[in-house]
Amino acid sequence: MDSPKITLQRITRENELACIALRPREDQLSLVASNADSLVHALKEVTSIPHGIYADDLMVGFVLFDNEVYSDGYYWILRLMIDEKYQGRGYGRSAIKQIINKLKNRTDCRQIRVSHVPHNTVANRLYKQCGFRETGEFEDNGDIILSYSLGANEHGH
Repeated sequence: MDSPKITLQRITRENELACIALRPREDQLSLVASNADSLVHALKEVTSIPHGIYADDLMVGFVLFDNEVYSDGYYWILRLMIDEKYQGRGYGRSAIKQIINKLKNRTDCRQIRVSHVPHNTVANRLYKQCGFRETGEFEDNGDIILSYSLGANEHGH
């Protein structure tokens, strides 16, 4: 059986209910915001655009990331979640790699950043597998900040 093709597709009126219906595992509820909250956030945050993570034609997750450089000079992945039924299949990793590919061609994109709550070890491991490094910095709420430097990665340093 071929593994499904993973794509990122913008959230629209047609697919937003499917997005809101996605749920992380029960023990992850405290680790990520609900997709409904994230969609509201996306409406207010003009730089970021919500996307569904699709495995072929099925939405299996949700990601919100900057489509233009944020005021601090970084592109941020603000939200990433995979529905509990589809976790452990590499979809999150595929989605992160696609985001990197989308952003690396932008001349103003030097660094992609992401943060997570300190005890979310799964997220920490996932981002590190995709080339992110801890910055040693923290959000005001204590979340750990990781970054992916495009300059170094693109030039093979």
